[in-house]
Amino acid sequence: MYKDLLKNRNFTLLTLGGFISSIGDYLYNIGVTVYLYSMSKSVTAVAIMWLSRAVLRIPLLYLSGFIADSYNKKTIIVVTNLASVIFAFLFITANNQKLWLVYILAFLLQSLNDVDVSTETAMLPELVSKEELASSNSIFSFLESTSIFLSPAIGGILYKLYGSNILFIINASSFLAATILFSFIKYRFVKPVKAKKNTGLIENGLKGYKVFTKTSNVKTIFAIMSIFAVLGRFYETYKVAVSDVLLNMKPEGIIYFDYALAIGGLSVPFIIKAITKRSHIEIFILSTLVTAVGYIIFGYSHSFITTFAILIILGLAQNMQGIYSRTLIQSNIPKEYIGRVFSFYKILLTTFAILGLLVASPFYDLIGIGNSFLCISLILIIFCLFQFKYLFNTKSNNALLSSDEN
Repeated sequence: MYKDLLKNRNFTLLTLGGFISSIGDYLYNIGVTVYLYSMSKSVTAVAIMWLSRAVLRIPLLYLSGFIADSYNKKTIIVVTNLASVIFAFLFITANNQKLWLVYILAFLLQSLNDVDVSTETAMLPELVSKEELASSNSIFSFLESTSIFLSPAIGGILYKLYGSNILFIINASSFLAATILFSFIKYRFVKPVKAKKNTGLIENGLKGYKVFTKTSNVKTIFAIMSIFAVLGRFYETYKVAVSDVLLNMKPEGIIYFDYALAIGGLSVPFIIKAITKRSHIEIFILSTLVTAVGYIIFGYSHSFITTFAILIILGLAQNMQGIYSRTLIQSNIPKEYIGRVFSFYKILLTTFAILGLLVASPFYDLIGIGNSFLCISLILIIFCLFQFKYLFNTKSNNALLSSDEN
């Protein structure tokens, strides 16, 4: 199946463009995170950076779904990546006296990325068959893990030699390369049929909300990933402190964290190939359970070996989460609504991510890293166990109905 997918020229261009831009993104994330922490020596400064990428995103996330479902998807991804070239390059003008500029540019880049991701997610089911969606998403995941694996080594060396500006320049260049690749995709845009004359932007966008509330599996994904969004912001906020305080590796130690996550992610396509017949929702919930337990161990570990090993497992589990959440949305939601449903998904995650960012610093000061991870992870574990019980009861009831009919 993977060979057939790679013969699909449009799919290959989409994935290759995304792969190149993701390398730039990870170099940029390394540069901006280490830069902010080194300048301020504060977890709060890092949290504010993530907050600036989140607070004002929500209205743009709403618009991103509407845009993805209403306009030429190829044009959208080309324009958003081209605009990202400019904003990524402007990071080199930031300095100690202009830290506010870092927050503004981070927000603008994130907003463009939201439009791009919503559009690519909505575009994928038009380029591959429904049966190929899980494999397609696993290729995206594999390439993303590869970029995570390559970026720390490149980023660490370049940061030591030339500072953060070279990372920002490479990020801008990666967006330009992606723009060129996306422009070669052969895509026929079919203008969506207008529903009603008086249907406005808000009513049209809310259709996405109405569609996903009718699908139980998608609702489960939304609920679980909302809790996970808080946990994810804890990780992004605390990881520099884990490296610097718990492991005594200085802030640059987060580079090794990225390596571990990448190693776990690289094994995902092989795992997916072995479990193709398993229920997608069951795999999603199980990978979430593994992730929750992994973060508890990560938060309490003072050993580099233990931390590295658990991050490998987290890399595998989180990639499985991402693959099957996207696949379930793409396969359960009508194509004409995928952009809007995915934008509501991102709005929900962003809202809970903001919550996570707001409480991360107070939790850090009050109960420490390990206990902070434990609190959120336990909520996630309990919810997942209830979902497994619900799935088991549903299967049992269906089996009883089948036996009664026979």
